[in-house]
Amino acid sequence: MKLVRSEEEFALMRKRFARGYFYDDVTMVMALFRTDPEVVKRLLPPPLEPSPNPTASVYVAEFPKTNFGSPYNEAALFLSAQYNGELGYYCLSMPVTEDNAMWGGRERYGFPKKIAETIQVTRKGNVATGICIRRGHTIFKLVVELVGPFSGTLPSLPNYLIKAFPSATGEGFDSPPLLIRQQNETNWGKQEYGKGKLEIGESHLDPLHEIPVVEVLMAGYTTNMQMWMKPGKILTQLDPKQYLPYSAIKQDWL
Repeated sequence: MKLVRSEEEFALMRKRFARGYFYDDVTMVMALFRTDPEVVKRLLPPPLEPSPNPTASVYVAEFPKTNFGSPYNEAALFLSAQYNGELGYYCLSMPVTEDNAMWGGRERYGFPKKIAETIQVTRKGNVATGICIRRGHTIFKLVVELVGPFSGTLPSLPNYLIKAFPSATGEGFDSPPLLIRQQNETNWGKQEYGKGKLEIGESHLDPLHEIPVVEVLMAGYTTNMQMWMKPGKILTQLDPKQYLPYSAIKQDWL
């Protein structure tokens, strides 16, 4: 029966994904931007703290080939953060276009994934554009006027995520929220850089416009990218009452 699986089947599944999820031939447009340090401080759930130079980043990506059989598109917004002095990124939003991708990232790691109707990357000449539309609202629009090849090295830093599930009683969580550390292994492929313009649209369901785009510091476009989304690590438990206000990013508030 396919509805009831054996331990042997689960063992094979664990072996298959022991290194994590794999993405091939990725196309991505991205930007790093300066924002209001007080906003970053307000949005980071304890015990995460702002990095010495608080920034934020956005990407829009197309994932045509994966080792779990689901091609899909994705966008995301991250805030720079640190935990016990280790720099990383806190994911504040991650819309996707496919339910299996939403389940895999949200249930396993704690990524705040939601389904969006349109996420796409296009290029015309030297202009690359990434757009994410969710519930009729343009959440992200990133336009990069490309200048030339990028030969630098991008830092490899971990993602910090909160894995928490609402209680069946409607009050609090089923168990204490967990702070997860997860890091990707990336081959960036063919990279180009340029001048970026980022717009974060206003939506009462995804109020990401509360994060001001003060200045785009870096923007780029990459093709033929490969990425291993490696297994995560539980760092600590969080106080449920302390985390509750920050859990609003994972649902739509009408």
